[in-house]
Amino acid sequence: MKSGRIEQYKQYSQFSNLEEFNVSNKKALEIHGHHFTKGERIAFDVLTRFSVKVLGVCNARICKLVQACQDTKGGISRSTFERMLRKAKSFGIISIIHTVRETGGYAHSVYIFNRFDTPNNEKLPERKNSKKPQLPKPDEHKKQPETHIVETKTLKDKDLRQEEVKKIDQIDMNKLDHSFVPDYVPTPFIKVVKPFFNRATEICGLWNRAQIAYRSAKFAKDTSIDALLPTIVHAFKQTVFRYKQKRIKSSFMPYFYGTVANLLTVEKRKVVAEKDPWGRWLEG
Repeated sequence: MKSGRIEQYKQYSQFSNLEEFNVSNKKALEIHGHHFTKGERIAFDVLTRFSVKVLGVCNARICKLVQACQDTKGGISRSTFERMLRKAKSFGIISIIHTVRETGGYAHSVYIFNRFDTPNNEKLPERKNSKKPQLPKPDEHKKQPETHIVETKTLKDKDLRQEEVKKIDQIDMNKLDHSFVPDYVPTPFIKVVKPFFNRATEICGLWNRAQIAYRSAKFAKDTSIDALLPTIVHAFKQTVFRYKQKRIKSSFMPYFYGTVANLLTVEKRKVVAEKDPWGRWLEG
């Protein structure tokens, strides 16, 4: 796709008015908001504000978007903005199209917000100049299952809200159980957590807090988070015990994060002491 003015990307808008756009983003953040850091939320809000002229579509250069974040308290770095884009894309909140210059080479990117507010029993209005997908008849579906599968995949790549994925849309994200948890969450962690938190979004949220605590501890590259899994599981059990004692004044998630962070700090001290047993004595 060639680069150009924002008006030429109107066909990618999935919203007919500002209220639809705002409701859809609110729903997306209700489901995935806990995955974003404070800085990434600032970046997300700025991208949203730049996607109003053509609802849900932004073609501003990333340097301009990052500069706009400086007007918000604290500001953020370019890497934080790019990390937000990667997360939003992986969760299906946005799609990214790369444009090219007429003289060759990549130009700016176009960021397209996907809908998260589609009612269960309502179809999205078709965009202008879009072709209605040819659905197989019931008897043809039985005779040619392979052709139908290929067609479904193609429609999914173009628009996640087409008729072929209507059944997926009808299922609330928060109702998916532990069997839907992505592969990046370790199985031992899922087994320990699922008796208390059976929803996939809750389990992912807990593991996300553990990952943040691990990154904050700044372990050496040879100490992976998988090696610290027993400590993380222990932190979860300690949090459950404290909760059952009614000793937690805040909510469960922040207390779990604090417990993981404290235990990982202790583990890091042990690792450092094992590698350099004299370092601590010399510092004293």
